[in-house]
Order: sequence, then structure tokens, then C-alpha cells
Amino acid sequence: MTDQTDALDRTALETRGISGWAYGLEDRVRFYEIDLVRHVNNISFLRWFEVLRVRYFLDYGLSDYSHSDSDPQLVVRHQTTDFLAPMHMDQRYVVVGRITLLKPTSFVLAAAVFADGMLRAQGETVMISLEQDGKTRRPHKAEAVRKIIKCDAPEMQT
Repeated sequence: MTDQTDALDRTALETRGISGWAYGLEDRVRFYEIDLVRHVNNISFLRWFEVLRVRYFLDYGLSDYSHSDSDPQLVVRHQTTDFLAPMHMDQRYVVVGRITLLKPTSFVLAAAVFADGMLRAQGETVMISLEQDGKTRRPHKAEAVRKIIKCDAPEMQT
């Protein structure tokens, strides 16, 4: 996946037959993402989830990746993925993401890949927000929290 694609909003996703998601990226399978049995290698799905995750964080204002004291370190704590159906060379796909659980210093980001109207993979990533020391928990930016609540309507825990 390239990171040059424009983000898709809820309306754009719904026109592609994908409902229940407010953020996504569209692309096509590249040759280097194919394995020896000529379908998408499992690691490619994880890379697509990572590209989506970084773009989501930037677009929602969770981080600007400046590594300055005013910016959090967003750290992957745990990740799961279910690989549900194969994909092939040049196949168009949409990878989507949303925060499903929001806590003061952590959250769960759900992600999924759709192609040809079918769910191909899905997963969840538990993320924590830390100060630049890499140890101290850091609350999320207030503006980012407002946007997440508006767009994703996550479960909230204190």
C-alpha cells in the first residue's frame, strides 16, 4: 500500500458498499505483496493496517510524529489479525479503521480489509499513549478525542 492515497470518509465508504466505518484508504495489491502461492502474503495485511493506523493518527490529530515533548509516543501493545479470504495481484481493496474503545491513555483500533464486496481480513490493535520518556502514560489530545467521539462513537472507559 502506498501512503499517497486520499482518505475515504463515511460517505465514500458507503458508496463502495462498506458501512459502519468512517475512515479508510483505497489501493490495489502490488507484485511485492504476493507470496509464492500467488496470493497476498499475510505480512502485507499488517503493513496495510500500519499505513492506515499512521494516517488515521495524523488525520485525527492523535500525533504529528514530531517526537517533540508536545507529541505523544503511540505504542502498539497488542495486535491480532484474522485472515479470512485470499487476495491476488492488482485486486483493488479498501482498508478501514475505527477506534472502538477509548480510555484516557489507551485505545483499541479495529481495522478491516474489504475487496470485491467481501471482508478479507480484520484485526484489532491495542495502543497506549506515552510521554517521550517511553514510560509515563499520557492523556490523548482533547481535540483528537472530540474527533474520535464524533466520527467513531467508541465505547468510553475512565
